[in-house]
Amino acid sequence: MADTKKRLLLIYPNQRWQKDDVNTVWDLNPATLCLLAAVVKDIVDIKIIDAQFYDMSKEDFQAQVQEYNPDFFGVSVMTSEYQDTLDIAIDIAKKINPAIITIAGGIHVTTKYSYAMKNNNLDYGIRGEGEYALRELLLYLTNQASFPSRGIIYRKGKEVIAQDQVFIEDLTKLPWPNYSFVKFEDYANRGARVSPNRPTAYPTYRILTTRGCPFGCSFCQVELIAGKKVRARDPEDVVNELLYMKERYGIKSIMFEDDNLLMAQAGNYAKKLFRLMIEKELNLEWVGIAFALFLFTDEILDLMQKSGCKGVNVSIESGTKRVLKEIVKKPIKDLKLIPEIIQKVHDRGIYCIASFIIGFPGETWEEIRQTIFFAEHCGADYVKIFVAVPLYGTELYNIALATNSLTHDDEFPKTDWRHSQIKSDEWSAKDISILRAYEWDRINFAPHKIDKVAEIWGVDKEQLKEIRKKTRDSLKFV
Repeated sequence: MADTKKRLLLIYPNQRWQKDDVNTVWDLNPATLCLLAAVVKDIVDIKIIDAQFYDMSKEDFQAQVQEYNPDFFGVSVMTSEYQDTLDIAIDIAKKINPAIITIAGGIHVTTKYSYAMKNNNLDYGIRGEGEYALRELLLYLTNQASFPSRGIIYRKGKEVIAQDQVFIEDLTKLPWPNYSFVKFEDYANRGARVSPNRPTAYPTYRILTTRGCPFGCSFCQVELIAGKKVRARDPEDVVNELLYMKERYGIKSIMFEDDNLLMAQAGNYAKKLFRLMIEKELNLEWVGIAFALFLFTDEILDLMQKSGCKGVNVSIESGTKRVLKEIVKKPIKDLKLIPEIIQKVHDRGIYCIASFIIGFPGETWEEIRQTIFFAEHCGADYVKIFVAVPLYGTELYNIALATNSLTHDDEFPKTDWRHSQIKSDEWSAKDISILRAYEWDRINFAPHKIDKVAEIWGVDKEQLKEIRKKTRDSLKFV
């Protein structure tokens, strides 16, 4: 009997279709699309096109879409900074065939679905975690089930209807990502971008094992997109997946992309995971791109070291108690302890990257300078300094709106991770953008630090010079 399945195309658009920025363009983890594929492969035939990873032109992308001739066209857009790429992608699909049913998900659609649905070429959005929502929608669209009751954004006449956001309670019930739909070796041998958050060895594997965050930092969208409740996979299932990837693809390192591995089950999840990695002799180096430094204990640090940890990125955000408590809402109680904790990280042969944010609404110039001073002297091997970004839907956005601190009055403001969009009586958005770039350069690339920083980045000093120059050049647009 002939195969009567309809065709689903899953895609990442190319961020460079909108803009090419060395600091904000990055390759996305193929696990997202490959997990979606694993969940729905019994319903539809599937092809994955990653226009971002392969830096496809719009013309080449259009040719590939036309060749596959899909019935359903699924787009994932992870950040509203590149929201225009969603419109570009679905417009291409509808130009090829107006009958193609377009579906979009990801952080951008979840947080700004009203904006996304302004484009009439988008037929459906998915609000929240999309694995089961996509499955239920496809079953409906192939006449195998009734319309889903959660997680779908659709039109009823001219009205946009947004169902309740969907969260997956038991992450362990999800299948592993199915990498047969991509050339996994291509991804395993290249980092997401040239960055200090990089794997220590190749081939590498990027994995997310938990979802959700209870802390509610004012600037962060994690609570909005993944909820306050932290859900974690069974550690045994995680280690079995890593063992499989090691045997199947020869991976040598892991990038844990969790918002914070230590949050689940009051740290017990991480302890179980690290112990299993040790007991099963996984012998893979790993790096964590987001950790709450104030949750480190000697026991956890010892387990991290023994399980192969080589580096961590910790989020401190501010060097002033008032800003942390009143604006950021981050539960760091004693800033004086942070250099001591970072030293404990170093004592175990683990490098430490620390992240800070400047330019919050209501933050004084002296408090900003205090954060810069603290960042320089906290003991971290490398410091990342961000401008405060008032992401739509966050408490920070509401604070900026209430205090008339936004530099624009757009209903749906564009996200920009490079330049400040907040103003103050004491300083301007331009002040913050320039200060961020030049203090980042001064602190990290002093002569006594540059060798260590080059090692963390995995590049030579000449490449660092070029990155620093591009960062300065970007200020021409402030």
